[in-house]
Amino acid sequence: MPNSRLEAILFDLDGLAVDSEPIHGESIRLALEEDGRSFDPAVIGPYLGRPARDSSEAFARLHGLDTDDFHARREAHYLALVEQALPFRPRLAEAVTLARSEGLRLGLVTSGVRDYAEAALRHLRAEGIDFEVVIAREDVTHAKPHPEPYLTAARLLGIDPAACAVLEDAPSGVEAAHRARMTVVAVPNEHTAEMAFPGADTIAPDLEAAVRWLLDRRPIPREPRPGLA
Repeated sequence: MPNSRLEAILFDLDGLAVDSEPIHGESIRLALEEDGRSFDPAVIGPYLGRPARDSSEAFARLHGLDTDDFHARREAHYLALVEQALPFRPRLAEAVTLARSEGLRLGLVTSGVRDYAEAALRHLRAEGIDFEVVIAREDVTHAKPHPEPYLTAARLLGIDPAACAVLEDAPSGVEAAHRARMTVVAVPNEHTAEMAFPGADTIAPDLEAAVRWLLDRRPIPREPRPGLA
């Protein structure tokens, strides 16, 4: 383990906290249909966990479309779909409740843009799930798999990166957390279950199990944390 103390858990958003991958696919399909093109979901695979623009660029190249125009239309469809509904990943509420009960601080680190992060947070907050720090794509120069997003979250929390743990569903996010020298638990979903996670400290079946594994392996400070009872 990078550090004997655990002070914070940082959650990824897409595919980890919320079940957004089908919505990404649907938004791309709708944007492609506007141009009379067909959608191949296999193209998305390598871009899971990366900024949405990366997959937009891949589809635009494949179909000979203007990237900026295609991405703008894809993002508009995506935000509209997210506003309607955004399912949570299994055991998210239980994982957050468990972490809070132990006085751990919580952060959310996404490759998505701020508008999307805020739309997702409206759904999460409605169920009592919130985060002290939220890092979106605009907050950093380099996106995952670069470590900057996770290091930025640790800096804003005022915590040594080695005292942070990360929950991630995609290899690029695991790599980012590993490069930030944080403990990282991979929690694959049905889209990433067959992928390799070489930087992960362990692989957990769901979010609550991931938090329990961290609590079993990493002692936490017992000094009180105001407002986090």
